[in-house]
Amino acid sequence: MAKAVITILGIQGGFIANGQAKLNNSDHRAKYYFDGSSEEKEYLNTLPLLINNYDSEYKIVPIYTEDAKIFNEAVMSQFYPQLNVVFDDEYLIKDEKNFKEIFSLFNRTIEEFDEVIIDVTHGFRHLPLLMLIDLMIVNFKDINRVSKILFAKEIDKHTPNQVGLYEIIDLKDYLDLANFSLLLSSFNQNYTVSSNIRFKNKLYRELAQELSEFSNHFLSNSLKPLIEGNLIEKIIDNLEELQKDKSVEHFKHYIDEIIFHLEDIRQLKHELEWKKLYKISKMMDKRGYQLNAITLLFEAVGFYCLESLSNLDSVGKRANEYYGYIEQKRNPKNIYSTYTMTNQIRTVVKIDSRFHISDERLFIANESIKNEIIDYLEEVNGIVKFKRFLQDLEALRNNLAHGNSSDSLGDVKKSYQSNLSKFKDLCIDKDIFATAKDFNDMSPIDRLNSKFN
Repeated sequence: MAKAVITILGIQGGFIANGQAKLNNSDHRAKYYFDGSSEEKEYLNTLPLLINNYDSEYKIVPIYTEDAKIFNEAVMSQFYPQLNVVFDDEYLIKDEKNFKEIFSLFNRTIEEFDEVIIDVTHGFRHLPLLMLIDLMIVNFKDINRVSKILFAKEIDKHTPNQVGLYEIIDLKDYLDLANFSLLLSSFNQNYTVSSNIRFKNKLYRELAQELSEFSNHFLSNSLKPLIEGNLIEKIIDNLEELQKDKSVEHFKHYIDEIIFHLEDIRQLKHELEWKKLYKISKMMDKRGYQLNAITLLFEAVGFYCLESLSNLDSVGKRANEYYGYIEQKRNPKNIYSTYTMTNQIRTVVKIDSRFHISDERLFIANESIKNEIIDYLEEVNGIVKFKRFLQDLEALRNNLAHGNSSDSLGDVKKSYQSNLSKFKDLCIDKDIFATAKDFNDMSPIDRLNSKFN
């Protein structure tokens, strides 16, 4: 396996004059020690330090400008002649202002090796920054290629009158932090989790897998196992554990927002099915998933009809019979899905007597159940308005589900908001299926008018 220490050279402790290296004070050297070690050693810069510590296992690859080469060649030949270093022409920065070419050089050099340690202690100000950006990109693709990012953390400043002390630390963990911050931001915005992002940190890996599983359930409208299962609880527990880590403080707001939002979703298990779908529909709309939002709102109407009309004797008996089958897992060949139930009840509400009963295994299995529903609907205040709403919402759902052949996205959003307002008015504020009991108290004229209002 090809391994290398890649270092960006600079000119530390001197300057270049007329093509010659000039050192300020070669006897006044800073001290360095590695993270976790108490052994301090003096060096003019980190190039000999890297050679001493890594030359036996890694190829030392300096990336340099002409001036940096002149300066470091002078330092090595005069003070560290026993150490070997090769300045390969392919790693020369020809124009330090050509950022695109420098970026390409960094990427090309890293790709040459299976494992790299990157030293960003020296170099001109913009060069380490470009390298760090490239490392973030590399880390998206392969978390194992970059094993360390070395940086000299200043403990005591090196001045003409004071010997500086620097701790060589590893910044690799910050690549994990950058990736994780991106993952949380993306999930918080639209529930998506990139499958390409990998993590060394165990807790990050667990959360990435859990958030990905949540995303798969949520965006496929597989809501029941999600809300009633323990996945959300596991995610919240792990996020709360993560909050104890001081290194995540700079994106703590993402974590807080996700916990708050997931808790809202978890609490939906206490809601009626239609209200649950209504609230999730609004969440989907907020994050730009218009088809999901409209589909869920349409299903919410079906459950509103089912749950409201289940108060009728025959309908309620049939619905309870269904739920009993589901709970006990009995006689599976006769189990009809909630989709079948809500679809049939919507159809009866929408078109009344034109609905034909053709299969006794269906939820509305005979004319007496159907007629009981229709008789009740005749007494509902505002039923005509509700039917129009149901038909309009179904047309919107069908249009979007089949390629949205006519409306722009802006029009779809407006149509959704209009139908959302109607749902709130008819189902939540007025609860129109509860109005039938008051219907018989009206005069014939008021009763007729109320059907349309």
